[in-house]
Amino acid sequence: MGTLERVTAFKHEEYAQTRRDTILNAAMRVFAQSDFAEAKMDQIAAAADLSKASLYLYFPSKHALLHSVLERYALLPELPTMMAALGDTPPALGIPTLIAEIWHLLQQRRELARAISREIQSSAESGRVFAELIGPPSYQPLVGYLDRWMKRGVLRRRNALAAAECMIRMLWFFLLTQEVTGGKDLYPLSDETVVTTVARMFLDGPAKARKHSPSLTAAGDGRHQGS
Repeated sequence: MGTLERVTAFKHEEYAQTRRDTILNAAMRVFAQSDFAEAKMDQIAAAADLSKASLYLYFPSKHALLHSVLERYALLPELPTMMAALGDTPPALGIPTLIAEIWHLLQQRRELARAISREIQSSAESGRVFAELIGPPSYQPLVGYLDRWMKRGVLRRRNALAAAECMIRMLWFFLLTQEVTGGKDLYPLSDETVVTTVARMFLDGPAKARKHSPSLTAAGDGRHQGS
C-alpha cells in the first residue's frame, strides 16, 4: 500500500470512529431517557444527526448498539490503573482511599447507572450483556490486591473474588438508592458515611462496622446526615 492509500485509509478510519462516537453518545442519551425496549433506532439516528441507513452501517441492530454502549461507557474502566497506583499500600489506608475514588467516579456516572438499571430490569438480554462487561473479569486487579493482603493475614481470609464483587455491589447499591432512585431526598447519607461504612465492612467485618461508623448508627435511628 502506497503513502496516499495509507493516508486515505487512516482518514477513513478516523472519520468512521468519529461517527461511531457520535452514535454511541446519542444512544446513551436516548437509553437514559427511555427503556431500551421502547427506544427506536430512528430516535438514535435523529439524535446523532444521521439517517437511519447510515446508523445501520455502523451498528446492524439495537442490541449490537447496546453492547457497544455498555462496553464504551463501562462504569469503572479506570479500576486497573487505580489498583496499579495503589500498589502495595496497606489496606488500612488503601481500601478507604480506593472506595472513596470509586464512589466519586460512580457519582459522576449516575445517568449511565440510571440507563443500565432500566435495561437490566426490563431485559434479561441486557442483564446478561451487563454481567459480561461489568462482571468479575473487570475487577480482577481488585481481587489480586485483596487476596495478597488476605494471605499476609492483614485482611480476614475469605473468597477474594466474592469480597471484590461485594465491594463493587455495595457501592452500586448506594449509587442506585441515593443518586438514581431519589433515596437521597428521603434518607440522605453523606459521602463520608458511605465510604466509611463500606471500608469498615472490609477492614473489620459487619460487627465492628456499626461500632466504627456513628454516621451509620445515626442513619439507622432516623438521624440522617446530608451530603
